[in-house]
Amino acid sequence: MTQNKDLIALHNNTHRSRSLSVALLQDLTTAQTAYRVGIRYIPDKLLLDPENLPAYLEKILSQTDVTVDLLAPEIIEDLMDQVIPKWIEVTLEQAPDQQNQKIIVTVEDRQPNWQDDGLLLRLPRLFP
Repeated sequence: MTQNKDLIALHNNTHRSRSLSVALLQDLTTAQTAYRVGIRYIPDKLLLDPENLPAYLEKILSQTDVTVDLLAPEIIEDLMDQVIPKWIEVTLEQAPDQQNQKIIVTVEDRQPNWQDDGLLLRLPRLFP
């Protein structure tokens, strides 16, 4: 887990009796490269405050010599630890590099025993 997770701000989910899906999309450019980040989750008790998300992501993505396949699991681990959603998916897309290679990594996690595949199948794709 990163030490940057203190940048993650939360608030209470006042609609816990409803099936709520939250999707957050963020484009960020660091000194090294450009990224597109997609976070989609089914909240439990807490909601992620989108206002603080760019600061957290910028700090994480600014790490030098770390590849997106290592960054995406780090992001989802921080979010699972702080938000504790029922289900979460993090997609991290790195802009094409000098060889015109684009890297996209998707990581998923869920609380033990949480299962609602019908809801997950109805969710639209994060990136068209």
